[in-house]
Amino acid sequence: MASAEPPVIPGPIRAYLLQLELELERADPALRHDALLDAEGHLRAAVRAGVDAERAIAEYGRPAEIATAYLAAEGASAASGRPVSASAWRGEPGTALAGTGSGSHRSSVPGGVEAAPAVPAPWRVRDIPVLGIWADARAWGALVYFGAVGFALSVAYFVWAIVIGSLSIGLATVIVGVPLFIFLLGSARALCLFEGKVVEVFLGVRMPRRVQPVEGADTVGFWQRIWCWLKDVRSWLSLGYLLGNFPVAVVLFAVTVTVAAASAVLIGVPLLEVLGVHALHLDLDDADDVTVSYLGRELTPDADGVVRLPPSLIVLSFAVGVAVATAGLWLMRGLGWVYGNVVQAIQVARPRATVPPRG
Repeated sequence: MASAEPPVIPGPIRAYLLQLELELERADPALRHDALLDAEGHLRAAVRAGVDAERAIAEYGRPAEIATAYLAAEGASAASGRPVSASAWRGEPGTALAGTGSGSHRSSVPGGVEAAPAVPAPWRVRDIPVLGIWADARAWGALVYFGAVGFALSVAYFVWAIVIGSLSIGLATVIVGVPLFIFLLGSARALCLFEGKVVEVFLGVRMPRRVQPVEGADTVGFWQRIWCWLKDVRSWLSLGYLLGNFPVAVVLFAVTVTVAAASAVLIGVPLLEVLGVHALHLDLDDADDVTVSYLGRELTPDADGVVRLPPSLIVLSFAVGVAVATAGLWLMRGLGWVYGNVVQAIQVARPRATVPPRG
């Protein structure tokens, strides 16, 4: 079987991609991923069409200009609250950033989005120190994700990977096993991309708008294509995510439910007490001989088995509940940031580094 080699990138284009990557060194990794794929795809298409690499680069634009345009478009997208559409990031000739080179002197940014003038950021409730987390959508999104959506999806991913993986191993002695395993790798990549969209919605971590193709898989035969999929690091990272995410999701689910339940009880019990609803009630024949410990205080039920909270304990329970809930929201936001960046790292992983040409 002949080995499948990825298409060779001309030296000037490789150098250009390195320069663009350096210009976007401090940008969001997903944004840098999109910019590099757009540039590489556009320049490769131009070279295949017969355009000289140097000319294609000159028409596309200097790396600093392209980086500025992408950052401006991302800033305008964040200001409007709407992500730039996938079509706005395409790198085909005549679209996206094509024509933003030094010769055109255009001020447009990808997708025709004009860079918004710099204005002071408006004051928001979430800017309040510590307590502002209550108005942070990312914290609440993480709470919902880790406590319900993400946990359910992780179980489904894990079951899928185990079932298909077991079938492929069991059928490894026949020819069906190999294509089935390749199908597992492909489905893992698709599921990981879907998970990225879910993570972006709930956790607020930007995901790539462009899907990086498997190097060389579109120019070779069936068996060489399989070899390309096996060599691609993102296939294995995606499969590892489906399998390894399950125990992580279980732990995060347990932590989320515990924090949410504790804060709900500490806040809900005093509120119900103020409204005249006694949440602590013992169904005992002789409740006078029983004591209940609540936040370190021993309470004795009345003859009906009702435990009444004194005013001082009502205030203390509510304050502790708010503190636990606030700390829990901060914890959810931090875990969401870490979790989201792990998913992002899988999706922006490149099978090979962009390096300058030798010589």
